Amino acid sequence: MTSTSQIKEELYLERVFGDSAPVFVDATRYFRQGTPYPLSAKKALKATCGVRTDDEVVAFSLRDYTAKQAEREVECIEESVGGVVVTKRNVLRPRMPRRTLHELGETARALSAVLGGDEVIADLDGELYVLEIARTHGAGALTLVGKLDRAADDYIRSEIGDTDATFRLPITGVRLRIFLRSPMRRRIIAYAFGGYLARRPGEVETVTRATALALNSVLGLATFRMLSGLDGVEIPPAPRGVVERPRGSAGPVAFTVPVLLLTHDGTPAARGHVFGEIDLERLDPVTGGLAFRVSAGDGLEWNPVVVGSVRFETYQRVLTETIGELINSSLGTDVVRDIAYDIMLGDLGRVAVAGLRAATADLQGLAATPTRAEVRLLQPEVAQPLP
Repeated sequence: MTSTSQIKEELYLERVFGDSAPVFVDATRYFRQGTPYPLSAKKALKATCGVRTDDEVVAFSLRDYTAKQAEREVECIEESVGGVVVTKRNVLRPRMPRRTLHELGETARALSAVLGGDEVIADLDGELYVLEIARTHGAGALTLVGKLDRAADDYIRSEIGDTDATFRLPITGVRLRIFLRSPMRRRIIAYAFGGYLARRPGEVETVTRATALALNSVLGLATFRMLSGLDGVEIPPAPRGVVERPRGSAGPVAFTVPVLLLTHDGTPAARGHVFGEIDLERLDPVTGGLAFRVSAGDGLEWNPVVVGSVRFETYQRVLTETIGELINSSLGTDVVRDIAYDIMLGDLGRVAVAGLRAATADLQGLAATPTRAEVRLLQPEVAQPLP
């Protein structure tokens, strides 16, 4: 059970001032007061990091921003006098990733019995990897040593050979969760990273290198640096080779969709946007249609009332099906069927990919319960249940 006698929430932004290197600044009071945080330019925003501290766990949730994502997230507010724009302000409306922080804390408590003092557990797409961490005067070096498999009420540990585990960097960014014990205080550090690493989507990355890069991304935050006892983590050499992309294609198709998630009784559960990707290498093995992947990442702001009782996974099926119907409606059933044949035969061309990108560029907002979804013009404050 979550310990609640001492809970503290903080929110930090990583930003640049002029031509200086990015630094973390405390934006907690802006979040608490519900006021926007001013930025000199949209590109000044580099990352946000929510922190939740309780008696057992200090949880960090960092979202890294690309220039395009910052452009979309940061608002430009214009003030006019007599129809003439006199001032422009760039502002960010800070949001605390409470659901992610809550889940980090619960997972950290579940892993506490199998997490050694000189170990790091990395959770990548549900696969749990165990790494040893060697510390030398604030510098850390990671070595992959094993895996954890979930059993009924426990975890089963298995060893890994000399080769590092590898994976393909997804176009929607890496979602990685990391757990380690603080050598300074009796706390577990739980850390969620969402963003892009040093290599491009589609290339091969190792679990050890990805974990090191993700840790270094947050070590600019003094709280994490002090608790972890780390000033930096050694980055292993990049693996050679890339994963082949579909022949003749311009790469996977990624998109976002505005959503309002509701519980069965119509209670607002979350609002924001979800990330989607169309697989251009393979089809859905059951339907033979386009294969979609839909994920939440940190794009959703969850209602604190339902945190812990509602999971995004319960909405994935209905969202995936509805998005598929919207794309079918946009392109036409015959066109989508032809694209599916091209994917199956490895003959997908750039024109077809361009059509998919156009169809997913500005998808309409969806209001969804776990069992149904409908297109809806989403208003920030209004949340009406589905009929």
